[in-house]
Amino acid sequence: MISAKLRKPEYTARVIEWHADKGFGWLQFDEKRLFLHRRDFARFHHVPRVGEEIRFTWGLDAQRRPCAQNAVQVREVSDVSLLGLCVLAALLVLPVYAWQQMGWEIWKLAAYVCVLSWITYAAYASDKRKARKEAWRTPETYLHLLELAGGWPGAWVAQRRLRHKCSKTSYLFEFWLIICIHQFAAFDSLQHWKYSQMLKQALFEDHREARGRYRR
Repeated sequence: MISAKLRKPEYTARVIEWHADKGFGWLQFDEKRLFLHRRDFARFHHVPRVGEEIRFTWGLDAQRRPCAQNAVQVREVSDVSLLGLCVLAALLVLPVYAWQQMGWEIWKLAAYVCVLSWITYAAYASDKRKARKEAWRTPETYLHLLELAGGWPGAWVAQRRLRHKCSKTSYLFEFWLIICIHQFAAFDSLQHWKYSQMLKQALFEDHREARGRYRR
């Protein structure tokens, strides 16, 4: 509560000039041009574009000149590229085909994936809003459970469109592990679960050997 009371007031302004090679530019704040440097971003997600809205606090640089500090790109939204959509479609081919072979009607499968993906996307968006407000965050385990349940396509889009959870290595590793699990399950189902049975048998034998060593 004390830190909230001491927090500086925030303002918003739009980028009117940005030099990507130099890492700085200017905002139009009322009738003034306000300097903004890349290092003064609280969270830097992509190169600012002219016309983009920035939220910031008022500060002074080393020469005591007014500048923007603790800047955040308000929308932080990026268009999903055609290449990204092609990769997503390719990742969906095997699971969709496997589900069809298991007897699922395509419209039921599409409805299930769309609903879970929408819920997952909404959870990402909610967590991003909480991050901006420095509020209590959505547990990563909850997001991963939604992805594991079938909402990973929505997470794929959210990471790219909202630019959220797209730079943390440990999170991305678990996210891609979930995608691999879905791909493996789809492939194995087409093989009548042969590889799952082999893995289960191997784990059972290891467990039995470990119990035997323990008894000795």
